[in-house]
Amino acid sequence: MPSAETIAALLIGSGALAAAVRLALVRRRWLTWALAALSLVSGALLFLTLFPPLLPLGGETLLVATAETPADTKPAPGERLVALPEAPAIAGAERVPDLATALRRHAQVQRIRILGRGLPQRDRDGDAGLPVSFTPLAPPRGLIRLDPPADTPAGSVFTLGGEAAGLEGGTAELLDPAGQRVDARDIGAEGAFTLGGTARSEGLAIFTLRLRGSDKAIVSDTPVPLRTLAPPKPLRVALIGAPSPEAKYLRRWAEDAGIDLASRLDAGGGVDLGEGEVRLDAASLRETDVVIIDDVALGGTARGALAQAVAGGLGVVVRMTGPATSGTRSAWRTLGLSVAGGADSVPLTLPPLAADAEALAFRRGPGSEDVPDSLNTLDDPVPELARWDLRTGADFVPVVRDADGGLIAGWQRRGQGRVALWAMADSFALVLAGQPDRYEQWWSATLGAVARPEGRFRPDVPPLVEPGERIAVCAIAPDARAVAPGGKALALAIDPLAGARGCAAYRPAEAGVHSITQRVGEAEARFEFPVLPAGSLASIRAHETGDGTARWAARQNAPAAARPAGERRGPGWPWLLGWLAASALLWWGERRLRAQARA
Repeated sequence: MPSAETIAALLIGSGALAAAVRLALVRRRWLTWALAALSLVSGALLFLTLFPPLLPLGGETLLVATAETPADTKPAPGERLVALPEAPAIAGAERVPDLATALRRHAQVQRIRILGRGLPQRDRDGDAGLPVSFTPLAPPRGLIRLDPPADTPAGSVFTLGGEAAGLEGGTAELLDPAGQRVDARDIGAEGAFTLGGTARSEGLAIFTLRLRGSDKAIVSDTPVPLRTLAPPKPLRVALIGAPSPEAKYLRRWAEDAGIDLASRLDAGGGVDLGEGEVRLDAASLRETDVVIIDDVALGGTARGALAQAVAGGLGVVVRMTGPATSGTRSAWRTLGLSVAGGADSVPLTLPPLAADAEALAFRRGPGSEDVPDSLNTLDDPVPELARWDLRTGADFVPVVRDADGGLIAGWQRRGQGRVALWAMADSFALVLAGQPDRYEQWWSATLGAVARPEGRFRPDVPPLVEPGERIAVCAIAPDARAVAPGGKALALAIDPLAGARGCAAYRPAEAGVHSITQRVGEAEARFEFPVLPAGSLASIRAHETGDGTARWAARQNAPAAARPAGERRGPGWPWLLGWLAASALLWWGERRLRAQARA
């Protein structure tokens, strides 16, 4: 049904138009045309008298004080000051537990202005529906981003990344649990850095990331947890190709690394120089973790069998032995590798072995008679190597890059498995040049990235947690429990909205090593994770709060997110006076028109 406003507009408009047409047809003189126009104006003024235009409500501005808000903050006229729990004591501010409570108490506010460091995560989960203004504070001096190392098998190299603010010309150092320096990097203008070391003993270990200013004074020490995994059961690897120096050194490395390697090396004429039995049938491939195969050995039968096995979880590494052709790239696509290029080789740039001799000595560990300390030092010349120049898409995951970011190895997913491409034809030259560590690390990282996954109990827990912080623990069963350092256990209630992820909320109350336990088969599995001391990540959290609040405020100010501002009808009396004046002029004009008609 049409609204009263629409019906009134139709009636008034029709009447005014009819009156204007009648007057315009009486006599074609200027007076009749003026009266016709005045009839339309009178109709419009009558409508505005009945339905004055909508005017936006002014409302109040909600002034929200957060952490680091000045204690002498005073609200201006038209502003209402509220203080969140993180804000300091401010005279005259109304204390509220969160932003949602403040908006419920003061529904008349039409704008939000945020002071201080910004809103914590709890206040950014939902939209306010009001325009928000927020000016982030300058990043705190010190560590503002930390990418902790992933779980690392014993003997492998781990890396961590970070970013510092206000420390240009300073250094970032990584200290092991005993306080020995493992690695160090200079901090440039952008503040980003990457550090690394070697994972030694199985279990949890707390390293220290130390930041120094340009004057070498210590700015901060931040704990960095590292989980070193127990050596897994030996990888079952099949090596397929032709006899070559690469195959020779791969077999030697696999033997030293404890890999269960079977090889098939076709020397021609039906002669196989490999060891063990390698078959490409479904049953054999189900018992294999990784297949390393030369690109020239990817015949039709091998390709089809490997493609089916990869979909079921097998990992495959295709080793380039020469420039790629359209035929080889087509064979790769059968396995799930979609890349371009590869016909040209480019020089490979090697990064330095370590920041200095001390860090290199730690990474290499104790020397031996086979590898004396005089071999593979920082002063040794870098070998000249090359890689095939490939172009990859967004779904291709790099595993090994050179110093300039050039791709050496990477993988793509196919079904439940992964297929990697090794783009370096003669990587064994690293061993000949006295850099076996680099050779072993590159091949270990590549095989580890594609190997068939183990059935290890590994819940999904955030790597950096502080006491009192609410976290989500995922990939758990309904009987999972969280155990605090003192032994107190808490049953974890899985959120039904999490679906197949199996997530539950947990808020650790104290620092230390907490654990998640649940039944796996007939035994109870345990997964330990660290909770860092309170305040360890203060500068990181402060920076994340400012960035997160800025993004949240931009979302509130988007046109699609803002709710309509409150509105009310304006006063009708000015339009009434206008209508009366127009009606009086219309009456006077019609009387004069009739008098002229009688004369």
